Amino acid sequence: MSYKITLEEFDLDISNYIERIKNDLKNITFEVEKSISFTISGELDCKELFDYSKQKGIYLFELNLDSPNLTGKKRATRIKNFAEAWSQKKNDSFFSSSVIKKRLQLRSDYDEQWLPLYIGKNKDIYGRIKEHIDLCPTKNTYAMKLRHRTNLHGLEFRVTTIEIDVLNYDFIVPHIERSLREIYHPLIGKQ
Repeated sequence: MSYKITLEEFDLDISNYIERIKNDLKNITFEVEKSISFTISGELDCKELFDYSKQKGIYLFELNLDSPNLTGKKRATRIKNFAEAWSQKKNDSFFSSSVIKKRLQLRSDYDEQWLPLYIGKNKDIYGRIKEHIDLCPTKNTYAMKLRHRTNLHGLEFRVTTIEIDVLNYDFIVPHIERSLREIYHPLIGKQ
């Protein structure tokens, strides 16, 4: 029976740490000045953009709503048009993450230049970022596969990372990722 008490205490400790992470994350932001911007095209070379060693962490993709190829006068209209273009490719037997409708609704009055698009985590964030850009559309992962979305060519994106090299990555980072999603409300994802 003592193991139940130990587990209950451990569970309570975990809950307290999760709440602490959520509260502390309100002070953590992606450092935009360290972001990498790029325009999607068939010629984009990810190897030149992301020449980093393997790092654990979290990454944020954003869309520049002032990209000349986005249609619409208002930024909220551009978001709606982008979401429709994204969904169109998804319906063409293209395996990737979807537009999250409740987050799209949150953006009806959005008027900032950069739209949080996707938040993810990986034990090799730069390798995963490259997959989000270059991965073949038939691969069964939730990568965005941006290069293969020819209807999005000409749009400017930026990606920012938070490197998190901790021993208990699998335990800690999912909570950080979830908390950041609650703060940024990225438009694309599976969660």
